[in-house]
Amino acid sequence: MPIRKPWIQPSEDSIRAIPAVVGVYEIADAEGNLLYIGQAGGREPFGLRTRIALHFGGADPNAVLRERAAQFRWEANQQYTTKRLEMLMQFQRDEGVEWPPAHSAGDWRDTPQLGRLRRSESIQRSSG
Repeated sequence: MPIRKPWIQPSEDSIRAIPAVVGVYEIADAEGNLLYIGQAGGREPFGLRTRIALHFGGADPNAVLRERAAQFRWEANQQYTTKRLEMLMQFQRDEGVEWPPAHSAGDWRDTPQLGRLRRSESIQRSSG
């Protein structure tokens, strides 16, 4: 469920190359450690481009992102809210912690209530 694209280094050209579409994105530090899972919806004037640019402009209100954000990747997705929730639940299951570091830092109004991902148990068939 995570985005399976290579990380992109932020630059004026790489930000400008992001299409003005809705979707999800991930931000990581220089070593590739995931810091944040975000989404860009229809209220963003240029979708993903606007949201991702905000994190690399030097004025991000989140101290973790301001100090450690070094790369990003994105995925256009019309079901961006559902996709982001799935990505956050997968992170919780795989990493064993509640939130990526930037989600835990600061005053976030977008921390959704999540369910838990787990493997379904096989269904036993009864004979007869």
